Amino acid sequence: MRRYLTIALIGLIVVTGGWILFFSESEGPGAAEMAQMRQRDAKRRADAQEAERRSKSDLALLSEQGRGQELPDYLISEIDREGNFWFVGKPDSVAGVQIPFAPGTLPLPPADTESLSQNPGFLGAEACRSCHEDKYKSFIETAHHRTTRLAIPEQVAGSFEKGSNRMNTSDPNVFFTMKQRGDDLYQSVNFFDWGFEVPFHIIIGSSKMAESYLYWHGDQLFQMNCTHLTEGDEWINSPGFIDGDAIYARPIRSGCLDCHVTYVDYRKPANHYTPKSMILGISCERCHGPGQQHVDYHFAHPEVKKSRYMQVPSKLSRQAQMDVCGQCHTTKKAPIDEQAFQFRPGDKLSDHYEPIEGKEDSLNSVHTSNQVGRLSLSQCFQKSEMGCVECHNPHRNERGNMSLFSQRCLECHQQEHCGMAEQLGDRLAENCIDCHMPVRASENLKVETGQGNIFPPLRDHYIRVDQEATKQFLKEESK
Repeated sequence: MRRYLTIALIGLIVVTGGWILFFSESEGPGAAEMAQMRQRDAKRRADAQEAERRSKSDLALLSEQGRGQELPDYLISEIDREGNFWFVGKPDSVAGVQIPFAPGTLPLPPADTESLSQNPGFLGAEACRSCHEDKYKSFIETAHHRTTRLAIPEQVAGSFEKGSNRMNTSDPNVFFTMKQRGDDLYQSVNFFDWGFEVPFHIIIGSSKMAESYLYWHGDQLFQMNCTHLTEGDEWINSPGFIDGDAIYARPIRSGCLDCHVTYVDYRKPANHYTPKSMILGISCERCHGPGQQHVDYHFAHPEVKKSRYMQVPSKLSRQAQMDVCGQCHTTKKAPIDEQAFQFRPGDKLSDHYEPIEGKEDSLNSVHTSNQVGRLSLSQCFQKSEMGCVECHNPHRNERGNMSLFSQRCLECHQQEHCGMAEQLGDRLAENCIDCHMPVRASENLKVETGQGNIFPPLRDHYIRVDQEATKQFLKEESK
C-alpha cells in the first residue's frame, strides 16, 4: 500500500510564489521549509508593493521619467487665471501651494531661445580681467559681484546634510527638504501626503544677511519658498512669504533683476526672459557703462593708454555719482521701461526710474536700508561734497572692517571732538561706525518662521549721534 501512495504523490504539483514544485512523499518539504517559502513569498509581495509605491511617490524616480507625483484625490487644484498659477489646497486647511506648472508635472528646463532685443554692449566682469587683473581679482569678492551666481553645490550657503537640510513650518503637514543629487540641487516640498521638487538655478543675494534662490520654468523666472539666513545658519521662509504655505509662483520682475544682474533680455510681462542672455552679478559695467566699445577699441589700439568709451564715476558731479549708486541703493522705485538696464553713468536717475507710492508691501523686502536717502540726511553729507565712494571702495570687499571705515571718518573728524573720547581713548579709532551708524532690526523687513517672526538687522546710513546706539556700544565694550 505504501508503494502505491509514493507513486501517486510523485506527480503532485504545488504552486507557490510563482515557483512550480514537484515532490514525492519521501522528498516533500518539512514544516520549517514551508514556513521559509511562505516568508520569502510574503517578502516578494511586499517588495513588489513597495516598488509600486515608490514608482508613484519617489520624486527622484519620477523625475527620471519626466513626471511628477500625481495629486491625491483629497487635495483640490484650480487655476488662478489672474495670477497665472495653479493653487493646491486641502478643504479643511488654510495651507496652500502656488506653482506655475500643473500638479503632477515638472518645471520646464530653461528655455533655449534667441534674444528679442540686442544687448547694448554688456559683457560681464570677466571681459575686464585681461587688462585690469588686480581690480578684477578683488572685485569678484565683493557683494556686487556675488549678488547673483549659479546655484551650484559649492556656492549655496545652506546645508544639504541630513539633520540640517529641513525647514519645518507651523503646520506639521507642510515642510521642505533641501536635496542634492550629483551636482543638482532641489527644494523638495511635502504638502500633506503629496510632494514635488523645484530645482535651484540661481542664487540671489550676497549672503551678507541671507541668500534666496530662483528657478527657471521655461523662459519664466520665479523665487523659491526657502531662503538661507546667514545668522544662525538656518533655512527660513523667503521675505514676504506666509509660513505654512508653499509658494513657488512669485514672479521675478525686471525691476528685481535690475539690481541683481548686469543684463538680461526681457521678453514680455511679467517675468519672461531669454535665459542664456543673462549676465549674472553686478559687474563693473553697471558703474562704468557697457564695455563692448571700450574693449573692442583698446584691443584694436593697444598703444592707446587713455581710456576710451568708458565712464569714470569719480569724475562726475556728486549728484551724478549718487545717481549711479542710486540705481539700487534707494527704495520705492521701479524702472520706467520694463526692459530695464537703460541707465548709464551721467544720466539722471529720474529719467529711468519712477517712485512707487502707496505700496506698503514693497517695503517688506531686503531693500529697506535706502542708503542714498538716509545718507543725504546726515550733516556729514550736507556740509561737504562727500558721496558713497568717500567711504566705500567698490573694487574691494571691505565688509565688516570697522577700523578701516573709522579711519575714513577721521580724515575729516578729530578724535578728541568725540563725546566719548575721554572714556574710550584710542579705541575710538577702531569703531566710529556702530555708534553713529547703528545696525537695527526694521519692521519693514519681516520674515515669518514656524517659531514666529524675525526681523533681520540692517545698517542705517544716516550718520548722527545716536544715544541708544552709544549705550549699546559701551555695554558691549565693557564685557
